[in-house]
Amino acid sequence: MPWSLAINLPSVTKSRAVLIGTSEYSHMHSLPAVKNNIEALQALIQDSTLWGLPPENCAVISNPHTSSDMLDPVREAVAAAEDTLLVYFSGHGLLDTAGNEFYLTLPGSDKKRMYTSVRFEFLRNELLDSRARHKILILDCCHSGQALRFMGDEDEAELMADSAATSGIYVMAAANKLAKVNDEYSAFSGELIGLIRDGIPDEARLLTIDTIFKTARTALRDKRMPIPQKRERDFGADLAIFRNKAYAEPTKEHYGPIENEKSLPLFASRRELHNAGIHRPLQAGICGTAERGGAESIVVSGGYRDDRDYGNVIIYTGHGGRDSNTGRQVRDQSPRDSGNAALIKNIMTEIPVRVIRGSGGNPEFSPDFGYTYDGLFKVTDYWTQRGIDGPSVLQYRLEKLSDGTHRAGDSTDRQPEPGRLRRVSTGVYEDLVLSDELKRLYDYSCQICDIILEAPGGLRFASTVHIKGLGLPHEGPDSKDNMLCLCANHRDLFRYGSIIIDETLQAINQIDGELLGPLTVRHTINKSYLHYHREHYSVNPHTI
Repeated sequence: MPWSLAINLPSVTKSRAVLIGTSEYSHMHSLPAVKNNIEALQALIQDSTLWGLPPENCAVISNPHTSSDMLDPVREAVAAAEDTLLVYFSGHGLLDTAGNEFYLTLPGSDKKRMYTSVRFEFLRNELLDSRARHKILILDCCHSGQALRFMGDEDEAELMADSAATSGIYVMAAANKLAKVNDEYSAFSGELIGLIRDGIPDEARLLTIDTIFKTARTALRDKRMPIPQKRERDFGADLAIFRNKAYAEPTKEHYGPIENEKSLPLFASRRELHNAGIHRPLQAGICGTAERGGAESIVVSGGYRDDRDYGNVIIYTGHGGRDSNTGRQVRDQSPRDSGNAALIKNIMTEIPVRVIRGSGGNPEFSPDFGYTYDGLFKVTDYWTQRGIDGPSVLQYRLEKLSDGTHRAGDSTDRQPEPGRLRRVSTGVYEDLVLSDELKRLYDYSCQICDIILEAPGGLRFASTVHIKGLGLPHEGPDSKDNMLCLCANHRDLFRYGSIIIDETLQAINQIDGELLGPLTVRHTINKSYLHYHREHYSVNPHTI
């Protein structure tokens, strides 16, 4: 699409932007990065290849000395904006001694005399008067997370939403406590500037305000910087605000190893990972979909509290269900989520995924800074369990494919007894004799459907499956009371959680709720293992 076409972007004639920056102070340390923030954002907003807001519709307020200097331009923009109103403030932010009032600062602001600053409530009230279809407020200052509290009272939020029938509201704040300055720009604004200027690979032609925010938040979290927060009402997140300079037609999936992977260096950012072809998304931790073949790569960086990294074995938590501001799990994860379904597809296809470790992960195996590419891992299992925060999470067991290297904490892989043991995973083996004894006990018939499969010549065959998985994290025993004899079809359905066995030994298809009938039983089955399987594969684990 030619850059000149402004399809679905805010009207440049009916939209307004107000950029406010206080960089010079008499009673606090100066913030030279603020001046850079304002200048860069002004240039990007007015760039016709990105948005193209005319200069007369983009007010820049540098070092306002009075409340009127700061807020009069906002009032003028409020009166004029019909489509989109964007207000940005960067500088020091202050809280009063009681922590109840949030203030924006002026050059003469003094922490000991709060009346020398501007109460955030004044700016909020101006925004409440706006009839613009979309309103964006960006705060890059200390304590700006407090603005979400002031914007978030239900009555006030409803008042703001009711100010226009189709209003979309989006507030983003740099930090709850202390905003960081990083080189040329402040940390939060610097991420926003870079994403708007360079674009976001693997995203749509037009970038929504929420995509920009989430990608910036991911980058800051991975750098161990203060994590920004947001609040939105009435689908403000869906507003397309800039053209995506990194847009490209979808590329063919790339599975497997990377050329010269043993010489790959430490990567400073996700964009470097993208450029190297290792992990394409700048935000998502899982790259790929089930429809297009499964996951290509994942990032393990401590984003989910339920992750466990043992070196050559990783227990990886699926995607979704987290509160965007706190990072806590607030909703159950679903196997239908695109990234989660992709990893399940990898189990079926046995296509390995590339694993990237970030600095936020287990320090024993993760870099101190940035990211490392740690090779190919096979997704061997998945299950559902209650997470640390309460809601259920999907978890995947990933096992590194051998490359001749060993990590601290790896299990010692003993050599199997010839003809007796079969390797299940690193250091874990199953006894083939036990498996064969169980098959012969059932005359190679499936315990669920009673079907006997035969090869030409009358040779019968069946499969055995462990109810509670062997190895980390399940640690189930290799014993007959933890095994079932099944046909290949029901073996995989049981393994992937499509089928569970209830307390009365009835087989149930979880996909459609169909009762498949009683399990044929000729050996002792430990019901605690069946309960464990139900817990980890139930579509509603809270009812188990």
